[in-house]
Order: sequence, then structure tokens, then C-alpha cells
Amino acid sequence: GGSTTDTFQGVEFRWTSIESGGNDGNNRGKECLELSFDAEHTETALHKYVPFITSTAEELRLRDRALKIFLNQGSSWKGINHHHPATFDTLAMDPSVKQAVIDDLDRFLKRKEYYRRIGKAWKRGYLLYGPPGTGKSSLVAAMANYLRFNLYDLDLSGVYDNSYLQRLLIDMSNKSRHRGH
Repeated sequence: GGSTTDTFQGVEFRWTSIESGGNDGNNRGKECLELSFDAEHTETALHKYVPFITSTAEELRLRDRALKIFLNQGSSWKGINHHHPATFDTLAMDPSVKQAVIDDLDRFLKRKEYYRRIGKAWKRGYLLYGPPGTGKSSLVAAMANYLRFNLYDLDLSGVYDNSYLQRLLIDMSNKSRHRGH
């Protein structure tokens, strides 16, 4: 039954919580939100405000969800919660290189619609190399935490042929980071 008013581009939008149905005592009613606004602002509501609300809600959902790291076992993936603490703030890395990576990731995120429009896959690759202990995994974890993408750790020693690899790659979700070793 509560309500709140939001102002977007100088236009007031009112959200009201409404409970419907479930009045027979056995079932709890279904709660929904009603959006109301002056009719003259219909164009703004449908083409600007509602897309803004839905994209913001999706960003918040992705930011708050628990990230997972998936490991290949046989021909499938097994996921466990990913709690790697690495962030770009904690990485020991040349500051200019670190900023270049962050800028590149931000540019990649902003160009999703562009990639879709030109018919190209929305993906970005980095080749990290160096001896063990030089921070490759920490950088990958920091990138996943920054983007809020899941991680897929592909152990190539368990992949026997190309079709096996293709099956694993097809089963990877969107918005993930891949690490092969």
C-alpha cells in the first residue's frame, strides 16, 4: 500500500505498491507496482524512464549476485561460489597499465549494443603470460569482480578432442570470464 514519487528529467512518476487477489484467507495476495504519471509524459515514460529503470535494476541485480567459478569436469561444468578478494584497488600493477585495462573494460561494456547492431560477437580477449605467482589469476579475478561476470576455468588437459571443447564452450553462459590452462 505504500507509494513513492520519483523525478526523472523533470517529470514526476509515482510508484504505488498494490496487493491483488488472495483474499480467500488461504493464499497470500500477489504484490505488484503501479506506475502513474500525467498522460502528456507517456512518450518519456515508455521510451526513456521505463528502459532506465529496467537497465538500472538489471545492473543492481548483477552487482549484488554471488559470483561463481566454473570448473570443467568431464563434459560439463561444476560451479562453486567465487570469493576471490582481488580488485583493481588491491592489485600490485603499474598504475598506467591498470588504468588502461579499466578503460578498455569500460569501453567494452558500453559497446554491447554496437556489437549487436553490426552483427559481431560481444567479446573481448586478453592474453596473459608469465611464470606462476606473477598475478595472472589475480588480474582475472579483479576483472571478473569489476565486471560482475562469472569465471570459467578451463583445464585443457581434460579436453580430448575439438568436439569436446566445442561442447564445453557452448555451455558457457554469457557475461563470464574464461581462463584456460
